[in-house]
Amino acid sequence: MSRLLRALSSLVSLLLVAGLGLVATSPPAAATSTVLCRGYAGCNALGMSASGYQAASGTMWWRMYAGHNCTNYVAYRLVKSGLPDERPWSGSGNASNWGLANPSLTDSVPTVGAVAWWGANVRPAGSSGHVAYVEQVVSADEIIVSQDSWGGDFSWARITRVGGSWPSGFIHFNDVSLTNLAAPALSGTPKVGAQLTASPGSWSQSETTFGYQWRAGKSDIANATGSTFKVKRAQQGKRISVQVTASKVGYPTATVASSKTPPIEPGAITNTGRPTITGEVRIDAVLTASPGSWTPAPSALSYQWWADGQPVEGATAATFVPTAAQVGKPLSVQVSATKAGYAAVSSASANTAAVAPGTFTTTAPPTMSGTPRPGRTLSVDPGHVTPGAAKTSVQWLRRGVVVEGASASTYQLSSADLGSRISARLKLTRPGYTTAVSHSASERLVREIPKLWIRTPTEGEGRVKISVRMSADGVENVPGSVRVTWRGKTVKELTLRRGGAASTTLRGLPEGDRTFKLRYLGSRSVLAASMLRTVRIG
Repeated sequence: MSRLLRALSSLVSLLLVAGLGLVATSPPAAATSTVLCRGYAGCNALGMSASGYQAASGTMWWRMYAGHNCTNYVAYRLVKSGLPDERPWSGSGNASNWGLANPSLTDSVPTVGAVAWWGANVRPAGSSGHVAYVEQVVSADEIIVSQDSWGGDFSWARITRVGGSWPSGFIHFNDVSLTNLAAPALSGTPKVGAQLTASPGSWSQSETTFGYQWRAGKSDIANATGSTFKVKRAQQGKRISVQVTASKVGYPTATVASSKTPPIEPGAITNTGRPTITGEVRIDAVLTASPGSWTPAPSALSYQWWADGQPVEGATAATFVPTAAQVGKPLSVQVSATKAGYAAVSSASANTAAVAPGTFTTTAPPTMSGTPRPGRTLSVDPGHVTPGAAKTSVQWLRRGVVVEGASASTYQLSSADLGSRISARLKLTRPGYTTAVSHSASERLVREIPKLWIRTPTEGEGRVKISVRMSADGVENVPGSVRVTWRGKTVKELTLRRGGAASTTLRGLPEGDRTFKLRYLGSRSVLAASMLRTVRIG
């Protein structure tokens, strides 16, 4: 009964074909290959389905023979891929005619979704040829197809070029394309110097390889063909996108573009190590700024020194010498880094300690010159100190007490200075320096030159009377004593009384001329003095 039904079905098919004005042909032969599975159930169990053809095999697709038939199965797959259920050419529907009827769609390149076509009597096909649906392209010389066969069964097969069963060509009615399911995306900061990274998006096929072409505006960026791109100055202000080209063996390539970034902003230079200051923090000492470290390396660095949080006018070099204006204030330096295509960035050092005042160093002490007598003038030389340009003020002191009004480098002595030690005190000042006080190397005792009167009247044999009187300008009563010596020995020492007078009588002296030396020993206000006197002893 089943054979009868099958025969009737074939007859109906032939009649339908004839009714459409087509020439009925003999059923096509099956191709020989390495069979991977056979039968609907067997193939489906291995994940190699017939894409629903089992249920649809009773329908004549593209007016091909229904049932197990290579042309009907492939026509079904093409209709299911989106083509209309109307044969795209007129004339014979035999498999051997498919490539001949569609020469513009036929070439030697295997692609997924294409029709593998064997012409008449091309091994392993018979005179009616054979068609199969390309499921996978392993390489240019190896494909996997699904197929059905007249008088046979549904199967999947692997076909290699070296096997001698390679198709006559491949008909590209509606190849399976690589479909982008999610557009490529960009990540990263759109700034000069930043790195942008492209993700390829998601695609309909796995194991797809991707090519990249970065674009600035509407133009390709030369040599920017990786998945990452470092933005350069040339792209500043432009919008960046990437075109991703997907490719996989057996599929036509597909290209899709990402959305564009906002306009590229200037880059950002990063300070990775703060500036530092070296040197002694005091007035007139050289301080040096180290700029710190930066990424990327800047093309230029500029400096601005600050004192107590305020910029120092004109202090824009890598070195700085503090002046009096900065004494007592902490310092810092701000370094600004610039690079073409990048926004300028600044970084400041930590504050130093407060700038210390300077100190004077004496290399030659003050000296005093002049005769310490009333009416004479004393002078003081300040000596030599570093640094120079110090302001020197002088004070003259009498017995350690400042003499009012005596502030010049010279001082004229007066009777008021008699018996006093005179010295000079110098004060050194300079802005930003600690005031220094120095004294003259010596003091001068002011004394007057004495006047000595001697009387030596003889009194008799072997005796002589000596009378002396001392006076000095400005001294009412010259104090002290007078020493009398004869033949190098002291014979008497006379103490001056009021009025500076004293006398004595020497006895037991031998006859003849005798020379005596009288020496005033001096006092605080009167200089010492000597005088010789010869006396005849009778």
